Amino acid sequence: MIFNKIWPPNIIEETEIKDWKTFSYEYGINNGLNELEARSFSDMISYFIGNGPAVPIENKYYKIQKLQFDIMDAIPDIKAAYLDEREQAKTLFDYIFIIYNKKIYQYMKKSERLEIRLTMKQLQDFSSVPGKTKADKLENLLGHYYKN
Repeated sequence: MIFNKIWPPNIIEETEIKDWKTFSYEYGINNGLNELEARSFSDMISYFIGNGPAVPIENKYYKIQKLQFDIMDAIPDIKAAYLDEREQAKTLFDYIFIIYNKKIYQYMKKSERLEIRLTMKQLQDFSSVPGKTKADKLENLLGHYYKN
């Protein structure tokens, strides 16, 4: 699917695509994103704000189309909430960053495989963790680990 260019506001046209890609990549790295997240984040920013090229939907790690639809769904609300185009761009930038920083698990594909050997007791303990699948159980354990 090809997305129509629905952004940028007029003030953004003063900058170049590479400026947005570079700035957003560095911003992501400096604010807690890993390399993979920062690259994808900079692609989304350059597309939606910097008027850059379309982000390929085929991606090993992320559900790009779902990400794009969720961002596009927020744009009318952002435009309605802010009359100033600079505030609209800043809010969109922040919105996309929050997705990558706080909600990226919702958009990730299961692309990696983990094989481990467990004792019988470890397997019983692991089986008692809430979740339908082994991946769900691991996600619950990791979520609990990182909350503490």
